[in-house]
Amino acid sequence: MKGFLYRSFRPRLFRDPDISGLVRNLTRNDSRRALLAGMTICVALLMTSLISQASYAQRNLEAAFYKGNTLYEEGKYDLAIKEYSLLLEQGLESGNLYFNLGNSYFKKGDLGKAILYYERAKRLMPRDGDLKANYKFAFSKIAFNVPEEPSWPVSVLDRFDMFTINELAIILSFIFTAAFIFLTAGLFMNKIKRYTYIVLPVLIIIFLTFSFSLYKRISALDREVVITTENSEAKYEPVDNATTHFSLYEGMKVYVLELKKEWSKIRRPDGKIGWIRTRDMEKI
Repeated sequence: MKGFLYRSFRPRLFRDPDISGLVRNLTRNDSRRALLAGMTICVALLMTSLISQASYAQRNLEAAFYKGNTLYEEGKYDLAIKEYSLLLEQGLESGNLYFNLGNSYFKKGDLGKAILYYERAKRLMPRDGDLKANYKFAFSKIAFNVPEEPSWPVSVLDRFDMFTINELAIILSFIFTAAFIFLTAGLFMNKIKRYTYIVLPVLIIIFLTFSFSLYKRISALDREVVITTENSEAKYEPVDNATTHFSLYEGMKVYVLELKKEWSKIRRPDGKIGWIRTRDMEKI
């Protein structure tokens, strides 16, 4: 019994914890926290710096734009053009910027450049009333205008010029989504299925019409040009001594068909085709 009691009440001995291991774990965790905190601070500082730089650049661009407006109002059109052009060189593109450049060139008496920038502005804000009015007035000043006689499909597609390319793409996405939802619902709901044969063809026709309009606009991006010289002679062949076919005047818009060194094969709005010097025109 004595031996039993001795063994029973004998305190159990536990091994001492590994103090050095605990210290290493704590140190490792502290290092990770410190590293994470440091990285967070660096990212925050970097983001703050980028936002500050972007804000500073935005303020500079706005200041340059308003400076150009002030110069325009003071009648200093050459300086206004220079200020606006600096914004273009920095990658800024907007309908209002092109519109102001068009106004400046028109006031300066450069009709070709004025119409060129009005055309560029029309691609970004086609429904702007002031732009429409100024463009129409400038267009009336062209020495000789050739009336365009488009076929009826083209004239229908031209009505969609009131939308920008981005807007046309968004509209097409909505039409496609609506058609897909309607078709899917018609497969599972009898009430909708009866209307599928009416609504879907209509949506398909609308989708195709907008698609052709978008294709027409995109294909014209690198083909539409404006004559920027006072007078340009279109020849039958791309050589200087070739016979002159017809004349083009400053501000006229033509369509490029082919490029050959310093010559460009163009089509006039009435369908006449000829070769002109590439330097006589500028791409919209």
